[in-house]
Formats: sequence, structure tokens, C-alpha cells
Amino acid sequence: MDTTSLDAEQDSLLSPEVVVTSNAELSVEDDFTMNDIDSDAIEDKYGGVFIWLVACSAALGGLLFGYDSTVIAGVLVMIKDDLGAVLSPSQQELITSIASIGAFIGALLAGILVDKIGRKAVIGFGALVFAIGSILQGMAMTVRAITVGRFIVGLGVGEAAMVAPIYIAEIAPSKLRGGLVTVDSLAITGGQCLAGAVNIFLQNVQSGWRISVGIAVIPSLILLGLCFVIPESPRSLIYRNKLDQARTVTARIYPNATAEEVRNKVAAIRAQFVAESELRRLTVWDQFQLLFTDGANCRALIVACGLMAIQQLSGSNSVFYYGPTLFGLVGFANPIAVAFIMALTNFLFTIFALKYIDTVGRRKFLVNSMWGMPVALSIAAAALRSIPISRDLTITDSTLTFSSGVVLFSIIFFIASYAIALGNVPWQCNELFPMEVRALGTMMLTLTNWSLNAVVSSSFLSLMKTYTPSGAFGIYAVITLLGWIAVIYCYPEVSGLPLEEIKQVFKHGFGVKYSLKLQKEMAGQGNNDSAGES
Repeated sequence: MDTTSLDAEQDSLLSPEVVVTSNAELSVEDDFTMNDIDSDAIEDKYGGVFIWLVACSAALGGLLFGYDSTVIAGVLVMIKDDLGAVLSPSQQELITSIASIGAFIGALLAGILVDKIGRKAVIGFGALVFAIGSILQGMAMTVRAITVGRFIVGLGVGEAAMVAPIYIAEIAPSKLRGGLVTVDSLAITGGQCLAGAVNIFLQNVQSGWRISVGIAVIPSLILLGLCFVIPESPRSLIYRNKLDQARTVTARIYPNATAEEVRNKVAAIRAQFVAESELRRLTVWDQFQLLFTDGANCRALIVACGLMAIQQLSGSNSVFYYGPTLFGLVGFANPIAVAFIMALTNFLFTIFALKYIDTVGRRKFLVNSMWGMPVALSIAAAALRSIPISRDLTITDSTLTFSSGVVLFSIIFFIASYAIALGNVPWQCNELFPMEVRALGTMMLTLTNWSLNAVVSSSFLSLMKTYTPSGAFGIYAVITLLGWIAVIYCYPEVSGLPLEEIKQVFKHGFGVKYSLKLQKEMAGQGNNDSAGES
């Protein structure tokens, strides 16, 4: 190959004004900008299993997140006095919440490193850290030791859980992006089911909790190994000027595209980067300023972090972390098995979301499912009032009653309403940020998740002791009702839009009406194209 022509081609890609001519050669034209590059033609030419295999590989980070978030619920019941004494409520909250604090720090580190060393390198490092923490947890002999292990596991979860959705969104064709990112959410719920099943199997085994936490080293090492196999995302490669590699990966994502269409796609993404900001000249402080002072970016941040805050403050993780404890309080003889029903419900309804979220749309899923959460929590709060639970969270009558069944039913209804949309859409909100602030915006999104996760997990038992279990669920009901109203007025529909076009939505306020207008225009264009083909 003529290296001179290749260098010229790469130089042209670095210019903000690029056009692919009819003979498929890249050149710079003063009268053309990135808007003249037809990169949308490629979006219908994805195919094959490659993209799904890569997404599933990265989604193992979500599986680690889900496994860790649920396995601790069973561990708190199984651990008994293995660490020297029966755990107090405050020790249970510490062991549970310290992982979220570690995840907060891990997400912060990932946000700093992800643009410098690439997406998959950060995912791999997070998997290694998680494996180390899992081993330390399994070997712990004191509360302090298991707390350290949980903190290290949290570091790994925070890194992998933050970057995996970015990676998946960046390799996904726009028409598959919602479904592929939902694969990560499906992996989270699958990890929760796996943890529940492991806890049930080991609940009567002496020190079985050590196996429950230690066995997580297996998927973490598998993820670490896969990070040496899967490709880097094209946008990350373009960001670091690895244009040949970017074209190679793009061609594998769109196997039915021509070489010219692949070059067009890479050229358009690169032109977008250069046109909106000189990426290589942006410091972290510059990116912070761009994120908070640019109106469109700031509104995207408010929507993304706001939706994540609603997810965490809804009480969902309180139910997952302390489900067995709660079901034990209301009279169930095998609370670990009952809690597994919650994890299974979460998994099944996430599969439903995976199948339909791209065709129905994120906004419709949120608006039409979130109403069920405050309804379910209100029913649970009412039922808990009739169950005799003392202020120190001990049940005075262990008889299983009708109210106990109502609590179980309402929580299953709550989890189903949660899993359809709110359980996974917040993790897709990295798509709301343009490339120049995507890593930083996703870091803020993830920090919102873990900071509020830590607050909720460290306060749930105390909240029930202070306000009674019924009062705690009533508080969550009010929060979810307000969250549903906020989604109706502030969350735009971005399903099917290329990542590079989403910023335009937030240039029109929160863009709800504008996004719905775009969806109608896209639907009309699709009907016209179908008629033309017929």
C-alpha cells in the first residue's frame, strides 16, 4: 500500500471539513462540512452476531454489579456469628453500603482514565480489582476484613459498571442501541438471579456465604480475559487518532456496508468531534465547564442524573439488599427463597424491555410503567401497618398472615414496574451526552448512582426503625410519584437517533416536544422508504 496516500487520507480525516467523493477518496473541500457526509446510509446495514457477542462480553461487567448487589442480601442472613458475633443493624448497613462507597471512587477513577487509555482497558482493570476483592471477602475472619473486601469489590464494580454502558452504546448501530445497552441491564438482573440461586443452594452449608462471595472471581476473570479479545469502540479509537483500527471495527459492526460507507461513517464521527470542540486541547476542567455551562449539555446532565436519582431513591436497592431481612420480619420461614422471586421477576421483565425498548421507545416505557411503583409501594405500606414489627425490627408474632402475602405481592408488582424501564433506562443515559463530555457526563451519572446507593443502603434499616417499615415505604411511594411526574415533563424520546444528533434535542429546552416531532418525522420517512421499495 502507498503510505503517502494513506497519510494523506488520515490527515483529511482530522480536518473538520471532510467529504467522501464519488471515487471513495477522502479530500478536504472548503465548501463542505460534516453535514455533507452521508453517514446515515450505513445505519441499516448492520448484521451478524459480532455486535451481540461483543456487547454480551462487555455486559459481564453488569453481571458482576448485579451479583454483588444481591449476594450480600443472603450473606447478611447466612453469616450469623462467623465473624465473631451476630451482626448488629449498623454493621449490616456498613458492610452493605461500603461497596457503594468503593464504587463511587471506582467510577470517579474510571471517568478520569476512560478517554486516556480506552474503554476496554478500564473494564478489564475493574474486573481484576473485583476478583481481588471477592477473594478477600471469602477469606474474611472479622467485620473489618470483610468490609475491606467489600470496598475493593466496590472499586471494581464502579469502574466496570460505568464504562460498560458507554462501550456498548458506542459500538451499537443507532437502531440497536437501546436493546444492546439493555443487554447490560439484563446482565445485572441475571447476576441478581444467579446470586439468589447460589444463596438458596448454600444457605444450609456451613460458612456457605464464603463460597457465595468467593465464587464471583470466576466471571470477573472471564471478563478480564475477554478484554484481550474484544475490540475498542470506534469512537474511542477515533478520539485517539487510531483511524485505520476505527474503520476496521466499523466494518465489522456494519458487515453489509461498502468501504465508502464505512469511511463516511468514520469521517462523520471525526468531523463531529472537531467541529464541536478541539478534543485534544480540552483539559478536565475545560470539560467540566463545557458540561455545566453549555445549556444543551447541562440539560442532558440534569435529565440523566435526575433519572438515575429517581431510580436509586425509589427504594429498589433497599428491597434487593435487605429483601431476605424484610421477608423474615413479616413472617416468611425461608426469606432467601422468597427474595429470589424478586430477582427472577426483575430478570423476566428486563427481558421484556430488551425485546421492545427500541421499537416502543424509552420515554413510552418510562411513562407507562413508572405509575405502578408508587401504587405498589403504597399497598405495601398499608399492609405493613397491620404486621406486628417492633421498633428494634423484631417481629412479635411470626405467624404468616394475609398482610404478609400482600407485602410480597406488592413488592413483586413494584419490581415488575421498575424493571420494565426505570431499572435499565438510566444506564442508557450516556447516549444523551455528546462525545466531548460523554465520559465526564457518564462519570457524573455513575457517581449519582453510587452516592445515592450508599445513602439508601446505609440508612434503610435505620429508616424503618425511625419511621416504621410502613413509613419507610410511604416515603419511597412519594418519591416515585414525583419522579414519574418529572419524567412526563422532562424526559425526551431519543430512540433511534444517532449519537451525534441527540445534542440537537437539548438545544430545544428539555426537548420533549421536539423529540416527539423528530420521531414522527422519522416514522413518516420510514413509511415513505417502504412505499418506495414496494
